Amino acid sequence: MKIKLTFVVLLIISNALEISLYAQKSSNDWENSEVFGINKEEARCTAIPFATVEQAKKADWDASPYIKYINGKWKFHWSPKPVDRPLDFYKPQYDVSAWEEIPVPGNWQMYGYGVPIYVNVQYPFGIVDPPHIPHDNNPVGSYRRNFTLADDWNGKEIFVHFDGVKSAFYIWINGEKVGYSQGSMTPAEFNITPYLKKGENTIAAEVFRWSDGSYIEDQDMWRLSGIFRDVYLLAAPKVHIRDFFIKTDLDEEYKDARLTIDVQLQNFSKKTAKDVSLEALLLDDSGRQITDKMISKRITVKGNEEAGIELERLISNPEKWTAETPNLYQLILILKDHRGKIVEATESKL
Repeated sequence: MKIKLTFVVLLIISNALEISLYAQKSSNDWENSEVFGINKEEARCTAIPFATVEQAKKADWDASPYIKYINGKWKFHWSPKPVDRPLDFYKPQYDVSAWEEIPVPGNWQMYGYGVPIYVNVQYPFGIVDPPHIPHDNNPVGSYRRNFTLADDWNGKEIFVHFDGVKSAFYIWINGEKVGYSQGSMTPAEFNITPYLKKGENTIAAEVFRWSDGSYIEDQDMWRLSGIFRDVYLLAAPKVHIRDFFIKTDLDEEYKDARLTIDVQLQNFSKKTAKDVSLEALLLDDSGRQITDKMISKRITVKGNEEAGIELERLISNPEKWTAETPNLYQLILILKDHRGKIVEATESKL
């Protein structure tokens, strides 16, 4: 029994080493099991910055001065396999005027490029050899378009946000490679501030239909490809609410609740931000404020670093959520500088 157990352990170690060695040797990120993203922002909750508390209360993304959608028509080239793809298309001087256009968001199979595939338990690309992907059966979509930033975004930190790209992609801004992402159903966000220029900018994306991640995305569904969800730019202040986590723990009687808000602030500048503060407002589904403001102590966020803030409040007998009574609260977070001026506001439902 001991010999058998030792053999199994050695076999597992051998397989793990083999996979690790392949990953180190592979020159393709899209078939390297150790690469999920390059220069990509850490995952965070879905929220955008607003300029005022009133904007945050309305939660109308289109009304925020800090978001710009770059959906619409993108120049597009489809290649049946990676070796056929245009290598320099991301450079602004590369002429794409003869290329067709494709709607973003959208799946390229729905516009005549390749075919949709429906399978259940089997893999859709024939040869199964993880993390390898057949190089003669991995279509690539090359996307490009131009955009211009608003003048009042000068001095802010600029991000590009892809809500969904299937299944792996690279991104360039003005001919410079920004990063890489894979994970078809999760957003990808990149800080593009260092790559931007005044006036018109060029964004390019190279999307691979299959990646090593496709081996763990094998569900009963249609296999489609492309930039299939929204793409937008975000402008954030140098000191920014990067992420937050809201907890609403009920007591043992399921009557009262403790509201806890963990907030992560990030300072993108080299200068230390002194005496910043955070306020939180809790509103019921009619927009009425139901508690006093939850206010943080003033804190300091060092340059190019993050700092955490926790706000906590006992909420007496809040309305409970059920399928029959879907009560929904809204939390407004307000970041202020040392003078008490609003830097940004954001919101979330709970």
